[in-house]
Amino acid sequence: MTIKKPQSPAMEFIVDALKKNRKVAYADLKAKADEKKLKVFPIMFGRAQAMLGIVKSAKRGTGKVAKANASAKKAAANGNGSSKSAQVRALLATGMTAAEIAKKVGCSVPLVYMMKSAMGRAGKRGPGRPRSVSAEGMDGLEGIVAAVKNNERERAQLRGALERIQGIIGEALG
Repeated sequence: MTIKKPQSPAMEFIVDALKKNRKVAYADLKAKADEKKLKVFPIMFGRAQAMLGIVKSAKRGTGKVAKANASAKKAAANGNGSSKSAQVRALLATGMTAAEIAKKVGCSVPLVYMMKSAMGRAGKRGPGRPRSVSAEGMDGLEGIVAAVKNNERERAQLRGALERIQGIIGEALG
């Protein structure tokens, strides 16, 4: 025994209208539904047509996206990287120019340059970022003392800068 989910009044209205006249236009149906104060959307019209067999509809999960995903999974399972980024990485290793790679893969030249730079900077830091200090870099007690002196020097420089800023602000407000 299958339990049927109750339909909304708008959907029932659409189904009844399509049963009476299979060739009724959406605009006509919408106008009649508005008179009855029912909210009708195009997706509802399409679903009702599919339910009644007026239009063909594919099973869910068998469309273009599902086929593309299935082929990508199959290619990945075979070890064949078919994504554009994988193709660009492979062609960059051959020494082709960015324009040639972009034309062959079907992508933009800036994308090729972006991938090339991303491949070259594995582990590099951006400009202005300090080096990470490791415990190995400190040569015993001398290294620790040097680090403390460096921090004190930086603190004194920053304090001087703050005092100068405070003086300028005081003059401007005074």
